[in-house]
Amino acid sequence: MSGPTVSVLLVIWNSRDETRRCLDALWAARTDAVPIEVVAVDNASTDGSAELLAGDPRVRLIRNERNVGYAAAVNQAYRQAGGELILLLTSAVRLHPGALDTMVGFLRDRADAAGVSPRCLHPDATERQHHLWVPSFPAVLAVGAPRRRLPGFRSALDRPRPDADDLSGARPFGTPGCLLLRRQVLEPDGILDERFPLYGNDLMLARSLWDAGHRLRLVPEADATRGRGASDRLLGTATRTRHRIGGLVRYLRSTEPRHRLAVFRLVLLADHLGSRLARRPTALGLRELGAALRGDVGVLPDGDTRAWSVLSGDGQCAAEHYFRIVTGQRTHDQRTLLVHRPRRLRGRRLRVQFDGASVWHATPPVLLPFGRSLAPVRRINRWYAAATVRRWLHDRPGVRVLRLDDTSRYLLGRIGEDEVVPATATRLPALPADRRGRHPGHAPLPGAEDPLPSALT
Repeated sequence: MSGPTVSVLLVIWNSRDETRRCLDALWAARTDAVPIEVVAVDNASTDGSAELLAGDPRVRLIRNERNVGYAAAVNQAYRQAGGELILLLTSAVRLHPGALDTMVGFLRDRADAAGVSPRCLHPDATERQHHLWVPSFPAVLAVGAPRRRLPGFRSALDRPRPDADDLSGARPFGTPGCLLLRRQVLEPDGILDERFPLYGNDLMLARSLWDAGHRLRLVPEADATRGRGASDRLLGTATRTRHRIGGLVRYLRSTEPRHRLAVFRLVLLADHLGSRLARRPTALGLRELGAALRGDVGVLPDGDTRAWSVLSGDGQCAAEHYFRIVTGQRTHDQRTLLVHRPRRLRGRRLRVQFDGASVWHATPPVLLPFGRSLAPVRRINRWYAAATVRRWLHDRPGVRVLRLDDTSRYLLGRIGEDEVVPATATRLPALPADRRGRHPGHAPLPGAEDPLPSALT
C-alpha cells in the first residue's frame, strides 16, 4: 500500500469546536484521488480538543504536556509526516469541495511552483485580501504600528493582489491558514523557525523560500473559508500584540540592516506615546512594549485559558459577585480579578490573594504620599496602580473584560482590556457582615461606605 500524497499538519490549542468543523470540511472536500493523512498536535488544551482528536481513527495525534508554541508544534507534526506534499492547515479554515484536489493538480502541472494557496474567503463569501509581496520594510512598519496612519505605510499593505500567473514574489499574508508545499523544498527537520513561537514564522518561511529561489502561487479555482481563529481570541489583545511586535523585531533583526530595526522601534515607540498623550487605549504598557521591541515575546499561554473579568473590589458589583458565591449561583466559566483600593504596601508591589473560587483579590500599591490633596500625585498613583495590575495580567494570558464603574474608571485604557462593559449591579439581599459592613470577599456591601474619597491616595 502506497503512502499518502498529502500530509495535513494541524496544531490545536483550545479550539475544539473550530477543529471539529475544520476536519468535517476536510473529509467532505477530499476525494480518493488524493490520499491524505492528518497529523495533529495538541498543545495541552483544556477544553476537550485532544479527546476529540483521540476519538478519530483518521487522525494521528501528538499530545504535548505544555504549550510549546505553533512553530514547534508544526515541526513536531512534520517529522511524523510521510506525504510528498505538506499542507499547513489551521482549525479556522474550511476547505471547499474539490479545493485540495485542485491545489495538488496545480503542483503536478507546474513544476516551477514550490507551494500553493487557495483563494481565501470571509465567512460571508467575500474575498479576503491575504496575499502580498514578500513584505517591504514599510509593510512591516504598517503591520507593527497599531494606528497604521503614517504616510505611505498603509498603502504598502493595500497594494493590488497579483494574479495567479504572476505571483512569483507572493506569500500568504495575514495567516490565511492554508498552504500546500512540496516536501522537497523544505528542510528535513523542520518547516518553521522556532524563534517565532506564534507570529512571524510565516514571514521567515516566505523569506527563506524566496532566498532559495522558490516561488509560491495562488490557485483562484480553489476556495477556502477562513474565520477568526478560536485560539487567537483566547490569547487576549495584550498577549497577541506582544508576540506580534516581538516576532517582527526578530524578523527584522534576521533580515534587515540594523538602522531599519532602529527606525521600526522608534516608529512604534512614537505611536505608543502619541496614543498615551491623546488618551487612547494601548494594548501594552510602556514596560511591556519595551520588552517586545527588544524581541522578548513574553510567556506562551498555557493552563487556564478562561477570560478575565476585572472589576473594582470596592463597588456594588463586587457585593453581587460574592452574593452569588455564597448562594452557590456563580459559574466558573471565567476568572475574576477584584481590584481593591490601593494601600501603602511594603516594596510597592501588587499584592494578590487567591480565594480558591476562581477569584483573585488584588491590592495595588501607593507610589507617592499626599494623593488625597494633590491632584498631580493622585494621577501618578492611579497610573502606577493600573500599571501593576497590567503587569500581573500579562503573565496570565486571556481575554480581559473591564467592568467599568466609578471606582474602576482609573483602570480604563490602562490594563490592556479587550472589552469594556458597564458594571451594573442589582440590589441584593443582606448577607452576614462584620461591623464595618464587609462580606466575606472584603468588598463593602451596597451603602456600607463611600469608596471614592480614599480610592487612590
